[in-house]
Amino acid sequence: MAMLFDIETGHIDLSAAGPNAFIKRKDGKKVNIPPVETETDLISEFQKTKDNKKIEKFRKDYPKLMEGDTIISGAKTKIHIDISYNKGKDKPIDDYKSRASKGIFMGPNSELQVSGFESWDKTDAKTKERHHGELIKNVELKKGFFQIGYSHTEDILTTPVALIKFNFDGNGFFDVSENAVYSAPTASTSIGAGGVEYTNKLTKKTFTAKSSTFEEIIVTRDGIYRKGLTNMDDIFQNQMALLSTFHQMLTNSIPTIDPTDYANQIKNLGNNLEQGVGSMEMMKNMSPDDLTRLMKQGGAEVTPEIMAQMKELPNMLKMMEDKGLMAEMKKGLNMMKGFTEGMGNENIDRFAKTFAGSMAGVKTKTKELTKTSDGKSYDDILENPRTYKPLTEKFGAVKVG
Repeated sequence: MAMLFDIETGHIDLSAAGPNAFIKRKDGKKVNIPPVETETDLISEFQKTKDNKKIEKFRKDYPKLMEGDTIISGAKTKIHIDISYNKGKDKPIDDYKSRASKGIFMGPNSELQVSGFESWDKTDAKTKERHHGELIKNVELKKGFFQIGYSHTEDILTTPVALIKFNFDGNGFFDVSENAVYSAPTASTSIGAGGVEYTNKLTKKTFTAKSSTFEEIIVTRDGIYRKGLTNMDDIFQNQMALLSTFHQMLTNSIPTIDPTDYANQIKNLGNNLEQGVGSMEMMKNMSPDDLTRLMKQGGAEVTPEIMAQMKELPNMLKMMEDKGLMAEMKKGLNMMKGFTEGMGNENIDRFAKTFAGSMAGVKTKTKELTKTSDGKSYDDILENPRTYKPLTEKFGAVKVG
């Protein structure tokens, strides 16, 4: 196998928190999505044993999303799907507008379907660059509560009663059922953002939410309604608590950090990087035969595949130097060594203890933020069906489409 500069230009990440997350394939087969807590425990175990075989197996066996999959979160379970890609795909474009993303958090008892998968894998023989990746074009919300953000994409978010388009950039909370979508969109402040556009699937009428203050947009089978800040339904009144409720699954994925082990990693990082760069400099001037001999002396098994890679290695290192990658690595090395030497061992130990404590504090603080002003937990609120006020003028609802 030839040696290449491996560049991922699109990825799909899936994670779950809680015991009842699974994928339903097009053929009806159900696949369990392991909770992130399992990986967190394995990482904590690795810090003690330094054996990463269990982590590698967990990640290797983790289910991948496929065309037509339905993702389902049951009771006491949340799911996160992250889709990020460069619009140039195998010919990436160096422009922030070309970096697209879709972030989807699913609350308990929710369901969505994905389709329109695209993948690419192309190698430039001249530059030795391999660009590969994947994306999901279509997301259809079936039912449940979601927190969603789209950036730099014109792809439409589909629901039973409405088509939703994030003009360049946008996000919001969406409570979806067969007959209505209740939502609290947030107008993005990004340059070029044009609000969140709702289209009623039956009437074809549209409304674009772009208020600078919080608002609630409701789409029913035959209409679009708006409520201003003071009339929004209760569930949308504390959006910080709602956001924290979903993002808590990310903070819970942070493993417990051993401050002593973390401090040693910082202290050794500069030396490890220096050895790595030094080895690369040395190998740059060695012939393939010299490299092969060096590996055999170290006890490594030199397979035909490795032999082929050894022949390419000097040229690859030369290309890295020509692209400025070696200079960037040396620059980073000098910064890291300067950082660790400037801090000194005593301060590194102190920093590691503070950092480990702050990570534990993040989990506690995030949990506190998930409560309403009267002490109710949004985790509990999302477990049960939500109730909404009538769509009448008395309750601040104005028909806008």
